[in-house]
Amino acid sequence: VSTAEAPGPATRMLLYLNEDSFSDERLAEQVKQAREDKLKIVMAHENDPDKGGCIFARFFETTPQELIEGGLYSDLARSCFSGVHREVSLMLLAKELGATRQGASAGWTASPAAFLSAVKGITCCSV
Repeated sequence: VSTAEAPGPATRMLLYLNEDSFSDERLAEQVKQAREDKLKIVMAHENDPDKGGCIFARFFETTPQELIEGGLYSDLARSCFSGVHREVSLMLLAKELGATRQGASAGWTASPAAFLSAVKGITCCSV
Protein backbone atom coordinates (compact mmCIF):
# COMPACT_ATOMS: atom_id res chain seq x y z
CA VAL A 1 0.00 0.00 0.00
CA SER A 2 1.40 3.35 -1.04
CA THR A 3 1.04 6.36 1.20
CA ALA A 4 2.11 8.74 -1.54
CA GLU A 5 -0.48 11.29 -2.49
CA ALA A 6 -1.96 11.06 -5.95
CA PRO A 7 -1.09 14.04 -8.10
CA GLY A 8 -3.73 16.73 -8.14
CA PRO A 9 -5.31 18.14 -11.25
CA ALA A 10 -3.04 19.96 -13.68
CA THR A 11 -2.72 23.70 -13.13
CA ARG A 12 -0.17 24.53 -15.83
CA MET A 13 0.91 23.46 -19.28
CA LEU A 14 4.55 23.67 -20.30
CA LEU A 15 4.74 24.71 -23.95
CA TYR A 16 8.26 23.98 -25.18
CA LEU A 17 8.92 26.10 -28.27
CA ASN A 18 11.62 25.12 -30.73
CA GLU A 19 11.98 24.86 -34.52
CA ASP A 20 9.64 21.85 -34.61
CA SER A 21 6.79 23.46 -32.65
CA PHE A 22 3.46 23.35 -34.44
CA SER A 23 4.87 21.11 -37.18
CA ASP A 24 1.64 19.12 -36.95
CA GLU A 25 -1.86 19.74 -35.61
CA ARG A 26 -1.47 17.78 -32.35
CA LEU A 27 0.29 20.54 -30.44
CA ALA A 28 -2.26 23.15 -31.51
CA GLU A 29 -5.07 20.87 -30.29
CA GLN A 30 -3.32 20.36 -26.94
CA VAL A 31 -2.85 24.11 -26.51
CA LYS A 32 -6.50 24.74 -27.39
CA GLN A 33 -7.57 22.14 -24.82
CA ALA A 34 -5.31 23.65 -22.15
CA ARG A 35 -6.84 27.06 -22.80
CA GLU A 36 -10.37 25.61 -22.59
CA ASP A 37 -9.38 23.96 -19.30
CA LYS A 38 -8.12 27.36 -18.05
CA LEU A 39 -4.58 26.07 -17.49
CA LYS A 40 -1.78 28.61 -17.20
CA ILE A 41 0.45 28.11 -20.23
CA VAL A 42 4.13 28.51 -19.37
CA MET A 43 6.22 28.88 -22.50
CA ALA A 44 9.86 27.83 -22.77
CA HIS A 45 11.62 29.28 -25.82
CA GLU A 46 14.59 27.15 -26.83
CA ASN A 47 17.56 29.24 -27.95
CA ASP A 48 20.21 26.52 -28.22
CA PRO A 49 20.62 25.63 -31.92
CA ASP A 50 21.75 22.12 -30.94
CA LYS A 51 18.34 21.60 -29.32
CA GLY A 52 16.29 23.08 -32.16
CA GLY A 53 16.50 26.67 -30.96
CA CYS A 54 15.32 29.40 -33.30
CA ILE A 55 14.33 33.05 -33.28
CA PHE A 56 10.99 33.76 -31.63
CA ALA A 57 9.63 35.40 -34.78
CA ARG A 58 9.45 31.92 -36.35
CA PHE A 59 6.51 31.05 -34.10
CA PHE A 60 4.42 33.78 -35.70
CA GLU A 61 4.87 31.89 -38.97
CA THR A 62 4.22 28.36 -37.65
CA THR A 63 1.60 28.86 -34.93
CA PRO A 64 -2.02 28.60 -36.08
CA GLN A 65 -3.44 32.09 -36.51
CA GLU A 66 -6.36 31.25 -34.22
CA LEU A 67 -3.96 30.78 -31.29
CA ILE A 68 -2.01 33.95 -32.07
CA GLU A 69 -5.19 36.02 -32.32
CA GLY A 70 -6.42 34.40 -29.11
CA GLY A 71 -3.45 35.89 -27.25
CA LEU A 72 -1.18 32.86 -26.86
CA TYR A 73 1.91 35.03 -27.07
CA SER A 74 0.61 37.86 -24.90
CA ASP A 75 2.62 36.44 -21.98
CA LEU A 76 6.39 36.30 -22.15
CA ALA A 77 8.14 33.03 -22.88
CA ARG A 78 11.06 31.97 -20.71
CA SER A 79 14.25 31.79 -22.76
CA CYS A 80 16.26 28.59 -22.51
CA PHE A 81 19.83 29.54 -23.25
CA SER A 82 22.80 27.25 -23.77
CA GLY A 83 26.16 26.98 -22.08
CA VAL A 84 26.77 28.60 -18.72
CA HIS A 85 23.34 30.28 -18.85
CA ARG A 86 21.40 27.01 -19.20
CA GLU A 87 21.19 26.31 -15.48
CA VAL A 88 19.78 29.74 -14.65
CA SER A 89 17.34 29.56 -17.58
CA LEU A 90 15.96 26.25 -16.36
CA MET A 91 15.79 27.37 -12.74
CA LEU A 92 13.70 30.39 -13.78
CA LEU A 93 11.48 28.11 -15.83
CA ALA A 94 11.05 25.72 -12.91
CA LYS A 95 10.13 28.65 -10.67
CA GLU A 96 7.49 29.73 -13.19
CA LEU A 97 6.14 26.18 -13.07
CA GLY A 98 5.75 26.33 -9.31
CA ALA A 99 9.04 25.17 -7.80
CA THR A 100 9.89 27.09 -4.64
CA ARG A 101 12.88 27.24 -2.36
CA GLN A 102 12.12 26.43 1.27
CA GLY A 103 15.10 28.27 2.72
CA ALA A 104 18.63 29.41 2.01
CA SER A 105 20.12 25.99 2.82
CA ALA A 106 17.06 23.90 2.01
CA GLY A 107 16.25 22.19 -1.22
CA TRP A 108 13.43 22.93 -3.61
CA THR A 109 9.87 21.82 -2.78
CA ALA A 110 9.82 20.26 -6.21
CA SER A 111 13.01 19.58 -8.10
CA PRO A 112 13.44 21.68 -11.25
CA ALA A 113 14.58 18.48 -12.93
CA ALA A 114 11.25 16.84 -12.03
CA PHE A 115 9.35 19.58 -13.83
CA LEU A 116 11.53 19.36 -16.89
CA SER A 117 12.36 15.66 -17.13
CA ALA A 118 9.43 14.88 -19.42
CA VAL A 119 10.30 17.60 -21.89
CA LYS A 120 12.28 16.35 -24.86
CA GLY A 121 15.58 18.13 -25.23
CA ILE A 122 15.59 19.93 -21.90
CA THR A 123 17.90 18.70 -19.20
CA CYS A 124 18.49 20.29 -15.86
CA CYS A 125 21.33 20.67 -13.53
CA SER A 126 21.52 18.96 -10.16
CA VAL A 127 20.28 21.32 -7.49
